[in-house]
This record gives sequence, C-alpha cells and structure tokens, in this order.
Amino acid sequence: MKDLIVVTSYCPDEFRESILRNLIISLKQFRDKFDVMVVSHTPIPKDVQQNINYYLYDSKNEILTGWDLLNQPWFNPNDERRIQSSFLTKKNTHLAVWRLMILGFANAKNLGYKKVHHIEYDCNIINEMEFLENSKLLDEFDSVVYIDKKDTVDDILFGSFQSVLLSNLDNILLELDEDRIIDMIRKSDSKSPELMLQRILENGKMYKKDRHILELNGNKFGMIDGQIGNNFIPWAVPFYDRLDNSVGFVVWNTKNLDGVEFNIIVNNEKLFYIPKVMFNHWVLITLGVIDEINNLLIIENNQVRDRFNLTSDLDKDVFKKSSFRHKEIF
Repeated sequence: MKDLIVVTSYCPDEFRESILRNLIISLKQFRDKFDVMVVSHTPIPKDVQQNINYYLYDSKNEILTGWDLLNQPWFNPNDERRIQSSFLTKKNTHLAVWRLMILGFANAKNLGYKKVHHIEYDCNIINEMEFLENSKLLDEFDSVVYIDKKDTVDDILFGSFQSVLLSNLDNILLELDEDRIIDMIRKSDSKSPELMLQRILENGKMYKKDRHILELNGNKFGMIDGQIGNNFIPWAVPFYDRLDNSVGFVVWNTKNLDGVEFNIIVNNEKLFYIPKVMFNHWVLITLGVIDEINNLLIIENNQVRDRFNLTSDLDKDVFKKSSFRHKEIF
C-alpha cells in the first residue's frame, strides 16, 4: 500500500486557496508513490478536490482566548533572562490545529494506511526524496521530525512536516479528546504546539533531522506568515519583570524591513518614545513599577496597536502570568 500525505489547511481567501492549489498540483507528479488527503477548516475548491484521494472538511475551527490557554513564545535578549508573552496574538488556534491532525491520522489508520507524512498547506514540493527517505526510516523508527535551530530560542520541532508510523502513534493523536487537549495546553509552560507534539512523539522512537535541509532540493515550507492580515510586528509587548516588580516593554523587529517606532502612553499622561527599530534589531525599556501603572496605550508607526487595563489587582495578576520576564537566567 502507498504512503499517505496528509495536508492540513486553513484557506479563508483566494490567496491561500492558490497556495493550496499549487501544492496539490506539485504533488500530482508523485501520485504513483503517494496518496493525498486534505483535512481543512475551510471548504476547498472543486478542482483541488478532483486532484486528491480524500478530502475532509471540519467546520469547527475553535479559537481559544482564555489567558491560561494562550501561546507564550519567548525571546532572550543578550542571552540573559527570557521574556515570555502571550500578547503576540492574544488567541490560540492550537485546538483547531490538533483537530485537523488527529482527524487526518485517525482516518488514515481506518483506511488501512501504515505510514503518514503530515505537511501544512503552505508548501511546494518539487522533489519527493525526503518523503521516500522518511518512509524507509519508518521501517526502523516511529516518527521522523525536523528540528528548527535558531540563536535566540531553544531548538524546537518544525511544525510543517512530520512522518509517522500509525501503528505506534500515541492515542492522543488518534482519538479526538478536546478536554484532554485543552488540559494539556493549560498545563504546558510555553503553550507551544510544536513542543507538545515533540514531547508526544518522543514517547516513541524518534529520528531527528535539521529543518534547514528541507529546502535543499527546491522544496519550500512555511511559505505563509502566521501574522498574515496583521500589519504589526509580532514582538512588541509589555511584560512584568519578576526580578524587580517593574513593567518593561520589548521590541524585536523580525518583520518590518523599513523599521518600526513606538509611542507608549502610561496612565494617560506619561509618554515613552522608542525611535525607529530596524529589521532584526531589538530594544528593551522600563515603563515603571507595576503597582503605579493603571493603563497602557501602545502605538506602533502611528497606529494604535493595543491597550492594557491594569486598574484592579485581578488585572495585574493576569498580566503578570500572561507576559513576564523570568527572574533566573537559563
């Protein structure tokens, strides 16, 4: 039996539909070796359906917004103390992502497939060698993953491509249990779906590759910015400093090639100005002691980016847990 490529997708506009369409077209040349299933939270065009083996539409695309369920990426300026914040997006799509993967894996197993290669829709595949090599590795290992390595963050699983052996896959990835997934997210320190998936797959025999080999043969992965439709840079957030009880603000420009500048107004009266921060640069400032701050207004490139209300003890407590700088160096 052939291996199955499971494509998870969310394409709410023509632009993203075209990305999915181009992926499916690119996979047609390998249909003698692989079958293809698309699992999507949005309906996909009929011409795309006609070029795959299976299509599953899941209308439930639930967004988590509870403060204790939000993703908390981290940044470590000067390799000193980490800043960890859920204010980058203030929403969590990870339950929806887990649903797509589980529905894909479960249906693949019921259809009799042994090996599955999961990719996200924003890829373009012109060379099948990684898939063929991973298929051979699954004769010995339970999963094959790609590890993304960067200087400013920990090594972590690359979410856009994994290969798995269904017979040895953990049940949490085969039986949809939303309460269990939400509880797993709530108990996770980072709320990172990539790290949680990595931990699950590490329960079996895992083979790790360097993420950066994926494009060596002309393939492309992660073509869509997760911040699509958002003109603001991701990393421009206030945070609570656990070391000195202050509120700081960090700008790390990973997106805007022209640079970004900020005006931060504290308590409707005190202005902090951050001159233009160029691409791949960062700035860190202190806004004051948290007990003396009641509200914040964040303006990025003359547009209101965010407001924070810290008038009550509960507001301050949630703020401290949602965005903070660690006291310790690690």
